[in-house]
Amino acid sequence: MCAFLETSFGPNELSVIDQSYNDWLEAHHVTKNSAEAELAAAIIINLYREGHDTRQELDTAMSLHRGLADLGELASRS
Repeated sequence: MCAFLETSFGPNELSVIDQSYNDWLEAHHVTKNSAEAELAAAIIINLYREGHDTRQELDTAMSLHRGLADLGELASRS
């Protein structure tokens, strides 16, 4: 659990997270200042901390994450 909480993010790590996050926002038509965007960011950071630390692994984990799917559906209804 300690390693999970102590994950540090350098420029490369932030770039992977940011690219995946921005692609998710665009795909689901979610604005960055929305509650859905804030929840998605938290989920994506947690997925990265869980070890999905390449762009491909993170995108795959995101596509399988039920919470992100629900957020995407919720945003499309708005």
